[in-house]
Amino acid sequence: MEVKQPEKKQHVDLYRKIALRERLIEKAGELEGAYYVPFIGDGDIAVELYQEHKIYGADNDPERVKVAKSRLKDAEIITADCDKFPFKGQETVYSLADFDSYSYPYDSFRSFWEEAKFSSQCVLFFTDGQRQAIMRSGSYRTPDGKKVKAKTVTERRASYNFYFDKTLLPWFKEYIKPWKVVYITKYLRSASMCYWGAIIAREDKANKGKKVKGKPGKAHRNKFDTIKRNEYLELLRQGHTRGLAASLVGIHRATVSTHMKKDSEFAEAVSEAESDAIGKVENALFEAATSGNVTAIQVYLYNRNPERWADRRSIRSGGEGDKPIKTETIIQVVSENAKRLTEEIIQGKGTEQI
Repeated sequence: MEVKQPEKKQHVDLYRKIALRERLIEKAGELEGAYYVPFIGDGDIAVELYQEHKIYGADNDPERVKVAKSRLKDAEIITADCDKFPFKGQETVYSLADFDSYSYPYDSFRSFWEEAKFSSQCVLFFTDGQRQAIMRSGSYRTPDGKKVKAKTVTERRASYNFYFDKTLLPWFKEYIKPWKVVYITKYLRSASMCYWGAIIAREDKANKGKKVKGKPGKAHRNKFDTIKRNEYLELLRQGHTRGLAASLVGIHRATVSTHMKKDSEFAEAVSEAESDAIGKVENALFEAATSGNVTAIQVYLYNRNPERWADRRSIRSGGEGDKPIKTETIIQVVSENAKRLTEEIIQGKGTEQI
């Protein structure tokens, strides 16, 4: 019997969702454990990416559950309230969870985090529409579940522009402790829907307790091991220089240079982390521009399309016989306010880096 496909479309820009997930899963490497997919819908993302793993999925729409089950024969998919983890009491260990909700994934995530078991590294994906709510009414929910109302235009603008960096990420990093963020990526659709993902990891308990000869009770750790490397890369993504990042993780900059020369993959990871930091500044500038900040609009347009948007100023200078000639010179001019905004963004005053 053929299962009828629901008429209502579940995804917008599905290819971009797939691309974000493919990149992050590739960066994470081999994942050992099951995949949890609430809000599974028709199973589009799971069919594309997750079929090689054991899938536990759920949706509150019975018709979509039927479709997903018909496409994912080996998956365990049930009709359930996805804001509550529906597979309690199982011994299943998860290495990936995909919270592709309509607009608020964090009830589902918190329930999963409190009830499920995880492998030492886990990949998480989220679909977040709270900036859209801020833009429309000023009312939104923070990731811990609280309802907030931005009353004035200034409050709404600040909440909208810096929701990801100042509201969401600080909460997320604190909530998952003692786990640490290894890598985060995101993209925006229509400057209001945010699709993001994170690789998180905890220190392998098996590494603890290795004794250093003559110093009982102290754990031995490689001077620049995987954990410190991840911490170093995370600091680069936050915008720190290589030298400062090295100091913050307790190593000398020369040690980093030595490892980069010996390990081409690590050298590439350093370059990617630095590019991510620049990308975050670009995203913050774009978000400020699309929220109506005129100065941000100037900076963005001047740099993205200078031939079209650069200031054009006429300069008159003397020619032969002291006759004036008119010369049009294209000058890219950024106002003092624009310079100040850019500096604040880079320094983390205008937006907190990931």
